[in-house]
Amino acid sequence: MAAGVVASNAQVYSANIVGYANGTGTAGTASSSIFTLLANPLDNSGSNDMVSIVGSALPNKATVSVWDIPSQSFIIATKQSGNWNTNFPIPPGRGFFVAIPKNSPTVTNTFTGNVINANFVGAGGTNSTNIVNTTQLMGSPIPFAGTLNDSGPDTLNLGSALPNKSTVSIWDVPSQSFIIATKQSGNWNTNLNVGIAQGFFINSKSNVVWTQTLQ
Repeated sequence: MAAGVVASNAQVYSANIVGYANGTGTAGTASSSIFTLLANPLDNSGSNDMVSIVGSALPNKATVSVWDIPSQSFIIATKQSGNWNTNFPIPPGRGFFVAIPKNSPTVTNTFTGNVINANFVGAGGTNSTNIVNTTQLMGSPIPFAGTLNDSGPDTLNLGSALPNKSTVSIWDVPSQSFIIATKQSGNWNTNLNVGIAQGFFINSKSNVVWTQTLQ
């Protein structure tokens, strides 16, 4: 992947359960590669594929990478001459790496759509996400920000759902490395902060259900 990123400091604006999120960032330097880990926070009412979500905002030689659970490896798309060599689904709550070529200008991507879950009525409802016993690249399927220890309605509500010895890893852009939190004896060794539209790796030690409630 080449240098430059779409940043993860997105914000969501919404009057009810319809909204948008902006992600912005500048390209890397000529001597270094910079990556950012994002996640789709909204349902764009149909395709939810890479090209429709971020493809048009990225320049030639950009790459987008998703994590394939069965093979435990990345699937990488590259943009050349205005076209992507492959396309893949990025549903709400799925994380992905983005990189743009070095020395490219600032890129802004706008995620648009609805908060997921057919059971939402007005501005309330509950969404359940299955987390399997393996490594997977995710994001909050409802556009919530917060820490691993946050729990209850209108929060990330993730930390309590995961069993002991599970890990959550976020990508730190300045250091270009992961920050990893591990759960031991019911407590996390670091209380990671997760932003809206920010992706993260989860390695759960058992199959669990992650529940979030929007009120």
